[in-house]
Amino acid sequence: MPICIRSPASIANLGPGFDVLSLAIAEPYDDVYVRLNQGDDYIEFIGNYSHYLPSDYKSTTLYPVIEEFRRITGINFSVRIIVKKGIRPASGLGSSGADAAAVAYALNKLLNTNLDTKSLIRIAALGETAAAGTPHMDNVAASLLGGLVIINPVTGDFVRIDVPNKYWLSIIIAGNKPSTKEMRRLLPSTIDMGSLKNNSAYVSMFIYSFISGNKEILSKALMGDTIVEPIRAKFYPHYNAAKETLLKAGAIGVALAGAGPSIFGLFDHEPPKDNIDKMLGAYGLRDHLLIVTRPSNIGVHEIPCEGLNA
Repeated sequence: MPICIRSPASIANLGPGFDVLSLAIAEPYDDVYVRLNQGDDYIEFIGNYSHYLPSDYKSTTLYPVIEEFRRITGINFSVRIIVKKGIRPASGLGSSGADAAAVAYALNKLLNTNLDTKSLIRIAALGETAAAGTPHMDNVAASLLGGLVIINPVTGDFVRIDVPNKYWLSIIIAGNKPSTKEMRRLLPSTIDMGSLKNNSAYVSMFIYSFISGNKEILSKALMGDTIVEPIRAKFYPHYNAAKETLLKAGAIGVALAGAGPSIFGLFDHEPPKDNIDKMLGAYGLRDHLLIVTRPSNIGVHEIPCEGLNA
């Protein structure tokens, strides 16, 4: 029997939390059909963003996940997978991580491997090597678990926190990035002690203020990164216009979503979508997609398969 999974997009880093913080969001999401198959693997991408994916499925985030389950189980199984892409790839919203998380969850069920959550995060993170060059756990953890996830990328230890039902997000998708792999290569291999102290403090302050609702500290923490975002922001011409627009629209704080190019504003009320569009137009930013969504405490979950099996 097939299993169908809905896997939410996610926002990683959240300002100062490079590779350690991530947040699941209600929309957009990918729907994924998975069935154990006879013969060869069959993997297809459908939906609005399917054309962004390579035709060779071995180049996608799905293949390392499938191969790891073959290694763990010792079974040379085949799969039929259909991914309906609702998350634009290379947007900074965890598109590749959402699919890796969905397939890891589905195969764990279909093969009765009964792996724990930490193991599923590790396996799903292997899929990120296709997009980022190295396995990283933040996006896949948020898609798997929902909510706000704090993860140690060295050990895999994690904490999941329910998000209070008072936040909204406005996400501006504009421009392009070379690739997540390239955006990671830009980052320094070492940092000074002052930058470490700054970001460590602001990660802690972000978590506390996000839960407690202290907007002043939350704003400082979300926009307090001195290591990663200042480097990446230089590659996005729309960064300053998008940031100023979202702050004028009432955002508590603004930051890049993952490696970009998406930029998100965190609100404690529903963002004024029409006004944001108008302000972006006044800045000359017209070729963009604006998404208004909310954090989600629901991670990957099963859905009916109607309409997914092409």
